[in-house]
Amino acid sequence: MDDKKFFRFVWRFNAIVIMATGLLAIAVLAFAAIEIVKSTTRERQGINIVNVDDDSSSSQEWELGNLREVDGTTYLMVPLYSDQSYTQSYYSKSTRSTRNYLFLDSETGKSKWLFAKNDYLIASDSFISETNDRANNRVESKPVIAVLYNLIKQDTNGDGRLTNNDSITIAFTHPNGNEYQEVVSGVDRFLGYKVKHANSLLILYQRDGIAYSAKVSLDNFALSNETELPKVGQP
Repeated sequence: MDDKKFFRFVWRFNAIVIMATGLLAIAVLAFAAIEIVKSTTRERQGINIVNVDDDSSSSQEWELGNLREVDGTTYLMVPLYSDQSYTQSYYSKSTRSTRNYLFLDSETGKSKWLFAKNDYLIASDSFISETNDRANNRVESKPVIAVLYNLIKQDTNGDGRLTNNDSITIAFTHPNGNEYQEVVSGVDRFLGYKVKHANSLLILYQRDGIAYSAKVSLDNFALSNETELPKVGQP
């Protein structure tokens, strides 16, 4: 009799353990399924992506960013961002991109926009100034000579968006945003720059799979001495 009670107790205990294990497994699977659904349907964020398709499901808002001081001048640069939201299949997506710059003179209060319209994507920008005196370990804030921009003006790969995968246009302005000048277009990649003198800049870029170097006058932004660089393995 005692043996029967013991085995009955063991059987009930095992049943409870099996049921608890099953419930725990169901709970874990349910939690995992919920997390997967949340992960696949949550809003995804991107940077430097401008949707140019005429899609009624997308919306766009504009916002000014934090100001930047143009070193050595009285000017400030204030970025204009676009925040686009649109739906793709089972998830929503939002993108934040720089579309324009407001140049503001902190002394006179006068201001001007870099572009009359906000049609382009400003992929990146750089303040150009004289190099620091590295030989004497003197790192000082140098006055800005010019501003360099990498722009995406057209959807060159036909994917309905302006992104870094499209062709780049390299452009310059003076520190106050005046004298806007495009120096090279159809660029695949911008490889960098080097200030040679107070009025001369060396830029490197790749176009149609070929790397080039060129000089840019920082007085009038004229391009000169464009030279094709040797390919790998060539002298």
